[in-house]
Amino acid sequence: MENASKALIIAGAILISILLISVGIMVMNSITGVQSQMEGQMDATAIDIFNTKINQYAGSGKRGTQVRGLIDSVVSQNGSYPDNKVTVIYGGTSTSDAVELSALKNQISATKKYDITVTGYDSQTLINQITITDAGSGAGGGSGSTI
Repeated sequence: MENASKALIIAGAILISILLISVGIMVMNSITGVQSQMEGQMDATAIDIFNTKINQYAGSGKRGTQVRGLIDSVVSQNGSYPDNKVTVIYGGTSTSDAVELSALKNQISATKKYDITVTGYDSQTLINQITITDAGSGAGGGSGSTI
């Protein structure tokens, strides 16, 4: 009889241990799910930093050297954030590829002026599209067409 009661106590301890381990595994799985969601999204500060590197070039009447700097910044951003690539539209071409952006950079004249407009955002409000147009030769405006 004494052995039977000890066996019941040991069996109860084993069941409680299995229950505690199961609860621990469930908690770990739920934490891992939340963590993976957070890793997939950038926080507000990271979004501001990402957008600031592009927004500093936006505007009208920008010199060709500033446009070239923008393209260098886009190439850098696209390399650093491959899931959030920025596409540049200029001259009938739309690209986010580093090689094509370098070729596009060679088309930009240092003596001309350009208008740079942010034309697209993704679901996290990250800039994902920029349009570059030739600025008009007259005072106060661009030609309004994408080249």
